Amino acid sequence: MRSMLGHIAPTKKVTFLGKKDSVEVKKLTGLEVKEFQTFVNTEAKKLAEADQGLAIQRKIIRLGVVDADGLTDDELDSFPLDEVSKLAKEVLIYSGINPDEKDVKGND
Repeated sequence: MRSMLGHIAPTKKVTFLGKKDSVEVKKLTGLEVKEFQTFVNTEAKKLAEADQGLAIQRKIIRLGVVDADGLTDDELDSFPLDEVSKLAKEVLIYSGINPDEKDVKGND
């Protein structure tokens, strides 16, 4: 197992913005899940309730979509909201997280 440290997380292509366009999502590592949980429990809670969902989706996409880490809020907000929501959900499902649970819990 030690020899596998540092390997790139598994990825898969998912449809985004229609049938012809796709992006590559990766499985989140344990460290990325902890980073996401910390964000949800601290930074997202500081935002107005109406902005929390978008901020959480942006964080998931930046962590779990290949080459999305440098996208700005405005760039991510320029995509259709339903497509962003579906993409964030795909990242969570692929990473083994049930996005339909009320709270995202981890093994602290």
